[in-house]
Amino acid sequence: MICIRILHIAAHMGGGAGKAIAGIALLGARQFGEEHRILLLEKPEKDGFVEMCRADGVSVSMWSGDVQALTWADVIVVSWWNHPAMARFLREFPRCGVRLALWCHVNGCHYPHLPFSLARAFDKVLFTSPYSLRNPHWTAEEQREIEGRSEIVYGMGDFRPQEIAPRTPAGGKETFCIGYVGTLNYGKLHPDFVTFCKAVCDHVPEARFVMAGDRNGGLEQDIRSAGLWERFSFPGYITDVPAMLRTFDVFGYLLNPEHYGTTENVLLEAMACAVPPVVLRQNVEQYIVPPGEELTVRSPEEYGQRIADLYRRPDAAERLGRRAREHVLRQYGAKENAERFRKACLQVSGEEKRQRDFSFLGDTPWQWFLSGLDRRQRDRFQDAAAGPGDAAELLRNCPPIFREERKSSLRHFAAIYPEDDVLSRLCKLMEEQHYGRDQAKL
Repeated sequence: MICIRILHIAAHMGGGAGKAIAGIALLGARQFGEEHRILLLEKPEKDGFVEMCRADGVSVSMWSGDVQALTWADVIVVSWWNHPAMARFLREFPRCGVRLALWCHVNGCHYPHLPFSLARAFDKVLFTSPYSLRNPHWTAEEQREIEGRSEIVYGMGDFRPQEIAPRTPAGGKETFCIGYVGTLNYGKLHPDFVTFCKAVCDHVPEARFVMAGDRNGGLEQDIRSAGLWERFSFPGYITDVPAMLRTFDVFGYLLNPEHYGTTENVLLEAMACAVPPVVLRQNVEQYIVPPGEELTVRSPEEYGQRIADLYRRPDAAERLGRRAREHVLRQYGAKENAERFRKACLQVSGEEKRQRDFSFLGDTPWQWFLSGLDRRQRDRFQDAAAGPGDAAELLRNCPPIFREERKSSLRHFAAIYPEDDVLSRLCKLMEEQHYGRDQAKL
């Protein structure tokens, strides 16, 4: 078996990206005898995945600027989600011969957008969802070019669905539970989430909603205003996700049409628990659930009717839950995912080492931020930078993600690069604005 040396470079190892990187490195070392090392650009705030790697012999260190750390590798895998620190690293990439693969941990079709020029600069592109290959901001020719040298490597770490116990449907309950686990804000949830829930209540008087995750005042106020407060419970952040999932009758996963997610690990876990999921027919979700239209909807009314059907027909709900579990067992095994990663790295290892130039990203943090926008967003932010009136209007109405503290947002870039006058000025103006609901579109 060919042993290759793989160097992962990532901004950090927190959240889903940390789970993905640690999982693939540990699996590769165990299954194939690969040698994995990890370089981080930021000091880890949480070291769980870092310690997991180190305990099993995978080196994790901070980038020091030592070029030999790069030339050691047969293949360098850059984990990208448009983190501000990664933008600087790529722009200042050392002049040395390397082989590069890009592992994109966002779908790239919505902010943070994956520029075609960036994808093209790598020998191979690893996507965490097939949806990424349908990037609406690329031409058909560009899509074909990237598809010809890409691979799907899910960001699910050492996910073993066969080890997750399925739920046992309970009969005779007085309520019907539609559950959700995840981020509770409109950057993740659909802007009309409450309208969807109201449609369910119109069809199923026994419907109750459980929303697990860090609580959000804006969402809760909208639920109160709609007169649905008594239908909801908020258990907060939970550690045993499968145990919570098994208490649900349905997993209602209604996400913002422009969310940046990809693998959606909690959706995979719900399916592994044999909880029938209902998702919107959009974005990455439509590629995760089993094919067909039984588990996807397009509108609040359709969502209400679908939940009502599952409520009135428990046999159908159980069948769809089993089908979801069978699908995830078949399609989302960690071993097969690691084999696809290895296949891609072996292909890259056969390429000639060459120097890289990422100057197309721009020379300033403001330009690096702009590089992750689609053309319409970029034009509007550039116009905003030209005058305070335009900026006030833009920042009052921009999508929620740009106002996040992190998530590669405008605020995130400004925090990492306070010396950039444009970022600082726009961020200060943003903080002065008074925002209503996080429903605005750019």
